[in-house]
Amino acid sequence: MNDFMNQIQNFSDPGQVVDIASISICLILSFLLSLVVAKTYQITYRGVSFSPSFMVTLVICSMVIGAVMMIIGSNIARAFSLVGALSIIRFRNAVKDPRDVAYIFLAMGIGMACGTGFYTVGIALTAIVCGASLLLAFVEFGEHGLTERVVRVQVPITNEFEGIFDDTFKLHAEQFSLVSAETTRMGTELELTFSIKVPKKFSAAKLIGDLSALNENLRVQVVGSNHVLDL
Repeated sequence: MNDFMNQIQNFSDPGQVVDIASISICLILSFLLSLVVAKTYQITYRGVSFSPSFMVTLVICSMVIGAVMMIIGSNIARAFSLVGALSIIRFRNAVKDPRDVAYIFLAMGIGMACGTGFYTVGIALTAIVCGASLLLAFVEFGEHGLTERVVRVQVPITNEFEGIFDDTFKLHAEQFSLVSAETTRMGTELELTFSIKVPKKFSAAKLIGDLSALNENLRVQVVGSNHVLDL
């Protein structure tokens, strides 16, 4: 308790002086290691909404965290003041892929390791985690041979719209289900959204052709997984 009060009383104390060499090593090593992380993310990414800005964010995040850890040092009061300053920031971008969260935490871990002088930990963390990520991507860990697609089809208003395309989907997909149905064009047409699971040799052109023959050549759209779309 006494140590804590002393830290609070020494709030204005600038703390220990950090030399230029330590600052340079921290920032440069954070930069290099986070580059490896960002490149690993790019190589192993399997989605359809890849964002180059996220790679830049990983690099900058790691360097900033490293600098923040050097600023805080062992000063408890400085740590509490930093938490208060950062609490006013609000992040409103939803993270759609759980892997993105893992890479953010990895970049933060590297920055914390470099900022506190545990350079070996930072290097080992980068090498082992990135190596594991590449290995899992190479062996296609977690994949089951089927890929998911979202199909949107416009049809004229009909009382039996749910079963119109069943036979066609059975020819092209292993599994399929109707996700939603909504009216368009002032209630004169329906837009049906299906989630289908198809093999790797799936042909979108053949599916579109077969569906167009059944919906009077109205709009047919085949897009990526519903994990990256807001349905």
